[in-house]
Amino acid sequence: MSYIVGVDIGGTFTDCVVVNDQGEMVVGKSLSTPPDFSAGAADAVRDAARNIGLGDEDELLRETTLFFHACTIGENTLITRSGPRTGLVATRGFPDTLLMMRGKVTDGLTEAEAGRLAWLRKPEPFVPRGLVAEVNERMDYKGAVTVPLDEAQAAAALDALVARGVESVAVCLLWSVANDAHEKAVAGILQQRHPGVYATLSSATVPYAGEYERTATTVFNAYIGPRISSYLSNLERVLRSKGLEKSPMIMQAYGGVLDIEATCRNAVGTIESGPASGVVGTRFLGELIGEENILATDMGGTTFKVGVVREGRIERDYTPVVLRHRVLAPKIWVESVGAGGGSVAWIEKETGLLKVGPEGAGASPGPVCYGLGGAEPTVSDADLILGYLNPDYFLGGRMRLDREAALQAVKQRIAEPLGMNESEAALGIYRISNAHMSDLVRRATVEKGHDPRAFVLFAFGGAGPVHAGRYAADLGVRQVVIPLTASVHGATGLISSDVVHEYGKSDHLQVPADAGRVNDNFAELIRRAEADLGAAGFGPADRAVTRSIDMRYRYQVHELNVPLPTGTAALTAADLEQLYTSFDQAYEKAYGKGSGYREAGKEILTFRVTAVGLLNKPRIKEAPLRTTAVDGAMKPPRRVFFEELREYAPTAIYDFQRMRPGMALSGPAVIETPVTTVVVNPRDRVEIDRFRNIRIFVGDNAAGL
Repeated sequence: MSYIVGVDIGGTFTDCVVVNDQGEMVVGKSLSTPPDFSAGAADAVRDAARNIGLGDEDELLRETTLFFHACTIGENTLITRSGPRTGLVATRGFPDTLLMMRGKVTDGLTEAEAGRLAWLRKPEPFVPRGLVAEVNERMDYKGAVTVPLDEAQAAAALDALVARGVESVAVCLLWSVANDAHEKAVAGILQQRHPGVYATLSSATVPYAGEYERTATTVFNAYIGPRISSYLSNLERVLRSKGLEKSPMIMQAYGGVLDIEATCRNAVGTIESGPASGVVGTRFLGELIGEENILATDMGGTTFKVGVVREGRIERDYTPVVLRHRVLAPKIWVESVGAGGGSVAWIEKETGLLKVGPEGAGASPGPVCYGLGGAEPTVSDADLILGYLNPDYFLGGRMRLDREAALQAVKQRIAEPLGMNESEAALGIYRISNAHMSDLVRRATVEKGHDPRAFVLFAFGGAGPVHAGRYAADLGVRQVVIPLTASVHGATGLISSDVVHEYGKSDHLQVPADAGRVNDNFAELIRRAEADLGAAGFGPADRAVTRSIDMRYRYQVHELNVPLPTGTAALTAADLEQLYTSFDQAYEKAYGKGSGYREAGKEILTFRVTAVGLLNKPRIKEAPLRTTAVDGAMKPPRRVFFEELREYAPTAIYDFQRMRPGMALSGPAVIETPVTTVVVNPRDRVEIDRFRNIRIFVGDNAAGL
C-alpha cells in the first residue's frame, strides 16, 4: 500500500490527512508544539498511522510517495518578532524607504482601529534605521548605469552591518527590477566576506516596481528566511530518519507547492500558506461534488478565515497587507478575524459591553475547559456550556473537557458582572462570535460585488461546524458543506496541490500596447518557467502555463489582474483588444457600474506567468447512496440550547462513524465526529453525500428535501 500525506501546522492543532492508493482517506490530529513544531508534525502523522491500523509513523512514512507540508513558522516569526537581527542595503539617498512606507497608514487596520488616533502611527520597522546601509550606486528606470557600484564602499558597509550583529541581509537597490547587476555584485561581496550570513535580493525575490512594497517584501524574506530554512532542514531530517524517502513539498501562499530548496530562497511565500491550502482543498472538493461557487470558511482555535472560489477559480491578492505592511508576494485572497474557538470573551471597561476576541488563548494554555491552565472564558467554553460539545468525546474521547470549570469562568468573568446567568452569558458569546464571522463573509462577498446567496458555504476547521449553520442562515446561504476532513481541511488542500512557480516582470506600457513588446516580455518569463519545470522532471504533458497582466486606468491607483487565454501562443492585436475590454468589465464588477474612468486611458504595469507542474491527484473513494435509517447511528441524547427554543431541550445526538452515504436527518441535532462537532439547528436538514461529506440545507432550503 502506498500513501500521500499532508500535514498542516496551525496555531493550536497540527492536522494530518492520509490517502492510500485505493482512495481511502484517514485523518490525524495533535496539539501543535511550539517552539519545535516538527514534534507536532510527527505526532499528527503518528495519530493518522494508528487510525489506519499501522504500528507507528515510521511504518507510514516508509510507504509515503508524496509528503506535503504547510506551516505557520513565517507568520509566527513576524508576529512575535523573533527573527534574526536583519540589515538592509539600499541605494545611497534612499535609506528611509522602509520607514516612510506610504501616506496611507490604515492598511491592515480594522474600522475601529482606523478611527483611533493612537493606531495611526506607522508600525515599528523590522529593520531599525541604524541597520540600514547605503551604497554608492544608481540605475535609471531603463536599467542604464548612472553611478557605478563602489565595491570597496559596499564591502565596508556590509562589514559594518555584520559587526553590529546582523545575521541576515536584505538587498534592495533602486531600479534593480530593470537591471540587477549591482544587487548581484553586493551579494557576491557578502558571500565572499561573510559566507554564513543569509542574503535576500529584491531582484530575485520580488522583481516588481514599487519602491516601498519591494523593500518591505525583501526585508520580510530576509527576516523569516533563516527560521524557515532551519525549521525545514530539521523537519526533513526528522522525517527521513523515520523512513520518508522523498523530500517534503512545502505549500506556498499562492496555492502551490515547492521543494525545500526553493522555499528557503523564497521564504516570504510561506506566509499564510496554511489558510491558502484550505482554499485549495475547497476547490478540489468542489470539483468532486459539482460546486464551483464556494465560500471557504475556516474556524480554528485562533482565527476565522474566509476565501472565495468563484466559477471554479480561486481569488488571489497580488498586493496583500501583512502586519500593516503592503507586500508584493502573491497569495490566495484570505481575510481573517480573531474569532476562533479559543477567542477570549471579555467586558470592555469603558462601555460595559461583552466582547469576543481578537485575543485568543492559543494552544497553551488554551480554553478553560481544556484544563491546561487557561483562566479566561472562550468561545469553546461557551459551546461546551450550551451543550454543543460533548465533554467526554472531544478529539474522539482523547481529551476530556471540564464543563464545571468553564461554567465557573463564564460566571465569574462574564455572567455576574453583566447580571446574567451562565447560559445567557454563554449564548451572548456564541452569538457575538457568529456575528463576527458573518460580517467577515459579507466583506468577502458583498463588498466585492458578490451575492453570498449565490454560493455554497464550506465550513471547516475544528470549531467551524459548531457555528456554520448560524452564520450561514444570517447570510441567506442555501447550503453548508461540512467536508469529511473538516477539522483537517488545510491538510486536504495539501494533498490536492500541484507544483507551482510564479514569475513576474514590471514593464510600464500605455494602451494600446505594442504586441511585439508584450510577447517578448511573456517569452522571457515562459522560458524561465519551462526550464524550471523541466529541471523538476515535468514533461510537456505534465505542464500548464497561464499568463496574466496587471492593469489600471491612468492617473488611478487601483490595479486589477486580468487573465489571458490559456497556452503560450503569441498574442495578436485582437487578443490585446479583448484584454482591454476584460479589464473594463472586471473593474466595474469590482468597483461598481460606471466607476471606470475610460477617458483617462489604460496602462499595463506587470506581466505575470504561473507555471504548474501537474502532480497525480489522489482518487477519493466514493460510496453509493442508500436510503438507510439513521437510528443505528444514534447516541444517548443530551440537553442542548437552541435559540429558537429559548431553552435547553433533549436533543438527538448522532455518531458520524456509524453514518453512511444517503442517510438523512432533521434538526435539532448534533453530529459528533472524532475531530469536530456539527450542530444542526431546528429548521435545518442534513444529508450524507457519496463522499461522506455532511450537507446542511439551511432553513427554507430544507423544506423540499
